[in-house]
Parts: sequence; structure tokens; C-alpha cells
Amino acid sequence: MNKFWGIALFFLLLSSVCWAAGKEKKQTQSEPPQSSSPPASLYWTGTGGKEMSIAILAPKATGLEKNQGYLPALVQGEFVSNFSGFSAISVLDRERLDEQYAELFSGYYDDNAKAGLDLGHLTPTTHIMGGNITRTATGYALQIQITKTADKMTTASYSGTLTFAELDNLTGIRRASLDLLQKMGVTLTAQTREELAGAAKDNHVSAQTALARGITAQKQGTEVAALSYYFQAAAYDPSLMEAANRSSILNANISSGNIGDNVRNDIAWRKDWVTRLTETEQYFDSFNRTESMPYTLFYISGEIKQGAVNYQNESVALSIETHLHGSGIWTVSIERALQAVYNGLDATTRKDTWGLASWPRQGVTNLNAFAGRRQNFAVVFELLNSQNKVIGRQTLQTGGSWGLNWSGRPTVNVDADERKTLTFQNVNANDISDSMTIRITTVNGADAETAARNGVLQIRTITREEVDRYNQWRFAKGAIQGFANDAARKAEIAVTGTRYTGMDYYRNVPTYRNVKELNIPNIIWGDPVVFIGNSAFAGLDLDRVSIPDSVIYIGREAFANNSLISIKGGNGVTSIGAGAFWKAIDGQGIFNTINIPNRVTSIGEKAFGYWRTITIGANVDMAQDSWGFINFYNENGRKAGTYHDGEVWSYVSFPSQFMGTWKRDKFDNTLTFTANTLKASNQSYTWKLTKVSGNYFTMLPDTETDWITDTDKSKKIWIKIGGGKLKIFEDKSSGDDNWNGNGTWKKQ
Repeated sequence: MNKFWGIALFFLLLSSVCWAAGKEKKQTQSEPPQSSSPPASLYWTGTGGKEMSIAILAPKATGLEKNQGYLPALVQGEFVSNFSGFSAISVLDRERLDEQYAELFSGYYDDNAKAGLDLGHLTPTTHIMGGNITRTATGYALQIQITKTADKMTTASYSGTLTFAELDNLTGIRRASLDLLQKMGVTLTAQTREELAGAAKDNHVSAQTALARGITAQKQGTEVAALSYYFQAAAYDPSLMEAANRSSILNANISSGNIGDNVRNDIAWRKDWVTRLTETEQYFDSFNRTESMPYTLFYISGEIKQGAVNYQNESVALSIETHLHGSGIWTVSIERALQAVYNGLDATTRKDTWGLASWPRQGVTNLNAFAGRRQNFAVVFELLNSQNKVIGRQTLQTGGSWGLNWSGRPTVNVDADERKTLTFQNVNANDISDSMTIRITTVNGADAETAARNGVLQIRTITREEVDRYNQWRFAKGAIQGFANDAARKAEIAVTGTRYTGMDYYRNVPTYRNVKELNIPNIIWGDPVVFIGNSAFAGLDLDRVSIPDSVIYIGREAFANNSLISIKGGNGVTSIGAGAFWKAIDGQGIFNTINIPNRVTSIGEKAFGYWRTITIGANVDMAQDSWGFINFYNENGRKAGTYHDGEVWSYVSFPSQFMGTWKRDKFDNTLTFTANTLKASNQSYTWKLTKVSGNYFTMLPDTETDWITDTDKSKKIWIKIGGGKLKIFEDKSSGDDNWNGNGTWKKQ
């Protein structure tokens, strides 16, 4: 390695700079990105390490098996998550690190290029983390070191062993994170110490694992596999923005139809596409030969049923119920990755000319990679009594199949929802105890724990209550399509009281109606609920709805024609289909204000038709139609804020003379007005303006995340300016002067 590469590699890993284009690319100095951290009161006291920043590198690996190449990225990802989530330390995100690695090894820079010679002037992080992970006979050895960049001194280190299970559920990495954060001087709360001392949630583990596999696949040049994993990660955990960003970029690249920096001559372009299609087929073929569709076998815990009694030999048959479920998230991710390639080929407009019009039905290889597959499982169950004696042993034969549907864009069809009763025959009645347990010993001849770790089959216990609730829904591929039947609808829609609906003017009496409430589950048969299907809950006369944060897409007319006065949750939603909340307002028009979550980036036509007041983020893509709000939003520069429909749509804002910062003579606190926010310096939150009526201004705290709420959390204030002074009251009619106090607000 020459001198330039040695210097570059060291400083490049420390910097947070992104170089611009050009032969000697001009660098820009920038601070390390600030992490989006939780409130200090929840996870730390003091500064939480706000004065520090860190670049977290994937540990070097020793002795890993071929299929474990993703583990260093998994360890790195969990450290990034824990340092970002449980401290105020600024963590350099991995995407920027990846960009810099690619830049470094591109061969772009000459040894004496100014960009290389000036690397010492780049803004570094204050710390860097590195280390090693080594496979042992019983698990892994993990050594991690955090070094100060200023003097190269070690700030914190960790050395420990992890069992296979402790890495699988990330317990070992969380334990190391707890130790390292405290050694770096971050004072963690009891809640944080408790969380980091335990296992992560299943969806978090699944998301981090899929993301690590995707990063590894992309570095190895298998983009289709990487895209599939990124889709999985984003579905398991919508808050994992790295997965969403990576999948978005890679999906756009593959679907565009272009390969390489420029569209070259037609022959070369076709060859590049044949290479991509070959890669796709090789990925599917390899998956089919070496892995399997992720399956989970559920059995009901604590429910062993008695069958026929044999009085001659004093034995009895005992049985349990099982349910094999194929992962809908895997199905959707595979389907979307395959469709991205299909869309990209279609976008070239050359597939007919190139002789590729029948792909993927007719492959470019002889692998037959997309043929239907079936996975069979032989699972050995044992029944144990309270003395831990095996009193019954039985093998369950089960399995599922999957394949492609070729009409139009390819889709993945799955037949993996097999339910069976497993019966232990001739159990000696004298061995039966009041409490008995089930043990799974082998799967297809291999140890059950090994089979689970290798992704062959996961086995989970489940309660009768969970089974009954999961059976209430029509659910497939991560999408909830509605209720299984009318009885399920009646069972799941709860009546939680009554509410006023207006006056009966003929009898001159108030009228009331039952409040109908729906709580949509966040997980069904181990899969997160990611989509709410088209018309899933339309026309049900619902009043209150709770949407799980796992949902990222709400389909067409999903909640249309209801009477909603409350929508909670749904903070992971990024896309809303056409007419999703069309005419879903309270019939009296009392609750016709909706607060669209900040993560929403696209909205279909007339999604909020008939709503009168809409609070929305900036630059949301909306389908063009005759709905006046969309046109006004676009004409208004797609600004964040609240929009109101009077006779015409308008942007709700404070008068221009309010803008700026105001202070009272006798007090230190200030009030700062923007077009649609008010911030008091002595409050941790900001007020968002939602309504203006004369001198009255209605505001909601930005901590309010409900889409609609029938619990009034707003503040109504009266403001007037006279003689250059600001008068502000919470309630003008009562003379209450809580905002004005003993001084007069003056503009600063």
C-alpha cells in the first residue's frame, strides 16, 4: 500500500465529508450528522454524550462459515442502533461510510491529488469503534475497542463471549453496548439499563438481520438479493430508515432500465441486461438449493387435549394443534425484488427486440430457477411429564409450497398455511401428571436449535387467545384485507360508549350513538401487519381506529365512508392510497380536522375528500385530480402546515407582524413565532397552529401524534398587537393572563 492509500484509509474512516464531483474533487467540511435521539429523561441523564461523535466500523471476522458473512454487518448495525437510540452521541451513518469506501477504492485519485493530501483537514468524529468477532466451538468471542481520534487513546473496550443464541437475538451486542456507553461516561437511566440487558424485540432482530444480509449481498455485487433483504428489513421495522433508503435507491436503479453510467450501444446494453437476469436466476436457484422459504411452526402452549382411552392397556391418546406458516414478509420482498428487475427490463422498451419478452417464464439460463418448489418438514415432538420423563414421542409431517404466477407482472403464490393435529398415541395413564410440557428434538433429522439458527424452521408456542384473534382476519403477504367473516367483524369492533351526534329538532332532544372502535393488530402469525388492503374497513360506521406503527401503506378506500372522530398510531405510514379516508368524517362535521403523519410522502387522489382542515408535511407527492386541496397545496409551494377549506382553501398562518421573537421586560423566557408555529423558550415542545378565527388562534403541541383526536389537547389563545406591543391571553373572556404575566411582550 503506497503512502497516499495508507493516509486516505485512516482519515477517510474518521471523516463525515462527502466529496463533490471532479478530477480532484473538492472536499467540504461538515460536522458529523446529529442522531435523532429520544428524550433524555427516558434514556439518560446529563448530556448523554452530546459532545461526542463516533464512526462505528464492522468488526473483522475470523472463522465464520460461508453463510455467516453478514454477521459483522449485523454487529455493526446493532451498535449503531444502540448508540443512536440510547445516547445523544452523534453516530456517523453507515451509508456515508459505504460511499467513502467506494470513493476510496474507485481508483479515481492520483497519489498526489490535492484531495488526498488535504485529508488531514477533514472534520473527524471524536471517536472510532472497531474490533473483532471470532467463531468458537460454543459461540463467538467479541472484542471491541473505542479510540479517541485526537490522541489515539482507548476510551472504552469490551471483551466477552456470546453463545449462538445471544448473537441471534442480539442480547450479546446489547450487553456490550451497555458496557461501552457507560465506560464512555454516558449516565444511563434504569430503564435503559434494563432494556439493554435484555433481548431485542423480534421485529427489530429480523430487521437488523435482513439489513445486514442486504448490505453484505450488495457488497458482493448481488443487487437483486440485496434489494430483497432491504425490502424485508423495511417491512419488519418501518422506523429503520437505513433499510428504507437503501431499498429506495437500489429499487430505482434496477427499475430504471439503465445499467452503467451511460446507455451504450444496443449489443452491449443487451449483454448487460442478460448479466443482470442471469444474476437474478442464480440468486433464486441458490436460494432454492441451499435455503428455504422462512417457515414458522406454531403449537398451542398449555393446551393438550385428551382423546380416546384404552382401558385394556391403561393408555390414552393426547394431542396438540399445530399451524405451519410461511413468512409473508419474505414473500413480498422476493416478489418486489423480482418485479423491480421485470420493470427495469420493461423500461428499456427493447425486450421484444432482444428476445427477452418471455422472461422470467423463459429464463436466460438452464437453471429453471422459478419453477414451483415444495418444502417438507419432519418434526419430532416429545411429551414430558412433571418428572421430565418422556411419555410420548411423535413425528409431524408438514410442509408448504410456493411458485410464480406469470400473468402480467410476476407474483409469488404461497401455499404455506397448513394446520394439523399431532396425536401422541398410547400414553401410559400412570405417567400422566397435572403439568406436562412439549419438547421439539429434531427437524428433518437435525437438532431443532440448529435448524432454527440456519433458517430451516422456526418453532414458536402460541396461546389459544392469540390463535382465536389471528383467525379473525383475512391476512396474507403482510396485508390485512379485512375480517374473516361477519362474526369476526362483530367480535373485533368494540362498542366503547356513546357520543353526542346533534339535536333531534322535531322532538327538541339531543341524540347519541354507540361509539364503535377498531384496534388493528400489529402482528399476525409472526408477520408484522405492513399493509392495510383496499376497502379493508370501508363503510363500517367506525368512530375510532388504532393503526399499528408497523403499517407503511394504507390502500385505496381502506377507511372510506366511516364516521371517524379518532385515529391513533400509524406513525410508520409513508403512502396513502386513493380515497383512503374519503367521506370518513363525523357526520356532524365536528371532527373534520386531520393531522397527517410526517413520514407520509405520497397520497393518492381524493384520499381525504370532504375533510375541511388538513395538517401535512412538506413536499408530499399527491395525485393530480379535481380536489381543490391538492391544487392549492402544490400552488402554495407544498409547504408544511395546516390548510383549511372555507369557501376556498387557505394556508393557516399567524399574521406577518407576529413573526420573530418577543420578550417581556421582567422575565428571561421568550416567544418565537414562525408562519405556523409558536415556541415558548421555557417549554420543550412547539405549538402548531391549526385554526384562526379573528384574534383567536388554536394550536396543538407538536408532541401530539394522533391523526384525529376526540380528546381536546389544543390551546386556544387570543393575540393582538397594539403600539408595537403584544397582548396574549389564554382566554380573553375570563381575563386569564397566564401568557402575559406581569410584563409586556416586546419584539426583539
